[in-house]
Amino acid sequence: MKKRITAIILLSMMVMLVSCSEKMVTDSRLAMGTLVTVTLPESDSERMDDIFTLVYSLDRELSRYTPGSWIYRINSSAGVSPVTVPPGIFSLISESVDMAYRTDGVFNPAIGPLTLLWGMGTESARVPEESEIEAVLPLLDYREIELDEENLSVYLPRKGMSLDLGAVGKGYASDIIHRFLEDEGIKHAIVNLGGNVLAHGGKPDGTPWQIAIRNPEGDASSYSAVVDVFDGTVITSGGYQRYIEKDGVRYHHILDSSTGYPFRSDILSATVVNPSGTLGDMLSTIVFSEGSEKAAAIAEEYGVTLILTLEGGEVVRIGEE
Repeated sequence: MKKRITAIILLSMMVMLVSCSEKMVTDSRLAMGTLVTVTLPESDSERMDDIFTLVYSLDRELSRYTPGSWIYRINSSAGVSPVTVPPGIFSLISESVDMAYRTDGVFNPAIGPLTLLWGMGTESARVPEESEIEAVLPLLDYREIELDEENLSVYLPRKGMSLDLGAVGKGYASDIIHRFLEDEGIKHAIVNLGGNVLAHGGKPDGTPWQIAIRNPEGDASSYSAVVDVFDGTVITSGGYQRYIEKDGVRYHHILDSSTGYPFRSDILSATVVNPSGTLGDMLSTIVFSEGSEKAAAIAEEYGVTLILTLEGGEVVRIGEE
């Protein structure tokens, strides 16, 4: 079996920093399972550590693997007792469960046992036996997640159930970081959370940030489209980012909880341009999973812009920017 596993996932986007009226400062550090890159005007560079401190804090809160994180506590208490969480975490889980209902489980925060089984993005990645997949499918029912709004508690009633917010965590982090930048009076910034770009305030010269979307069939420096953004997120999902190969078959990391195997899609990468990172992150996964036939309806329903790279290399833009 051939594995394509790297400690740092290649970034799906690049930020074009030409024509800025003020010198920009960039720093990159490992967090949230990827390389996080922050770009600020030189006059705000002393706030770089503050931004990364927030990123590390969000990573600790959301990681399913870090003992003591809220997701770890919820998963460890499956079948035992509810876990009371902070309002922001409860809201994120509630939004994720709501999206699961709206998509009939295409987006599924209860997919944890399945992602653990495949191990995508880790050194233990493998194609599970069919019997193993069948054994975990009953544990993926998002309808069993119990949310107590009054007490802000989350309960997974079956032993072995677990949450995995990998398909929305970085988008949520983008929203929290965006709010921090606004509250702290930082007027211009770009934060790249590994294929999840937050654009804040445009460039210091008053022009929009230009975000280049990586060509999924090219190398890390090639791109297939460019979007201009003042404030908002540009988030991409694609099967080219993490995958394993066995017997000539490629298995990507975006898993279908109804079958236990990766979604089959005619989309190589799906990019969502939208003010909300939380929504954009969920929708990028949903659009990729549903395929191009449903993309226009999703863009219209949620009022977002989609940029799709289809099989064969065609790039399609849907919706308003």
